[in-house]
Amino acid sequence: MDQDKPAFIYENVHKILRDDLNFSGVVITDDLAMDTVKTYIENWNAAVQAVFAGNDMIIFFDLASQKREVLNAVNDEKISVDLIVIAVRKILSLKYDYEIIT
Repeated sequence: MDQDKPAFIYENVHKILRDDLNFSGVVITDDLAMDTVKTYIENWNAAVQAVFAGNDMIIFFDLASQKREVLNAVNDEKISVDLIVIAVRKILSLKYDYEIIT
């Protein structure tokens, strides 16, 4: 859809999923630690950009550093707590539906 951005950070992909296709489920990234991701991400804050774009669940090999980046963005009010809460509710609902949690 965009030669300059992969789908996980391309907001329009998520708008099409939500608005045009009426998808209300969990949007999950591929592993953001892949080498090709580094060519698209400045300052190596892939998880933050993935959250901004509309992803609900982030897959990342180096969880600790990306978790810290997302928490910093929430603390700096760059990412709203409401956005995180919405994503967490979707994820928990999915886990409940598949009886991963009860």
